[in-house]
Amino acid sequence: MSNPSASVRLDGSLFSAETIKRAAYTIAAQASVDIRKVGTDWVCELMFLKNVTSAEVDEAVASFRIEVLDQDLRQTIANETRDIRNAILAVAFSKTGLQSGG
Repeated sequence: MSNPSASVRLDGSLFSAETIKRAAYTIAAQASVDIRKVGTDWVCELMFLKNVTSAEVDEAVASFRIEVLDQDLRQTIANETRDIRNAILAVAFSKTGLQSGG
């Protein structure tokens, strides 16, 4: 008997490959994820590492979709706050005395 798999289709205009890879990593203990571009969409094939019930497959697919959204929002926030974060780090490092004055 082979372990089950599930296919998840994601809109390529909404999600990046990096976002999907990050989400795939979070379920690595449950399933490996084959990610491929089909037209403008991403198709992710979740291949479970052990035999699971259909309810467990559905739960993992839902968790994967939620994780994709979570990773996408994290990336959006990181992009939106990059300048502020860099300014804070610049000020913090400028007061350490680690930079030589010439």
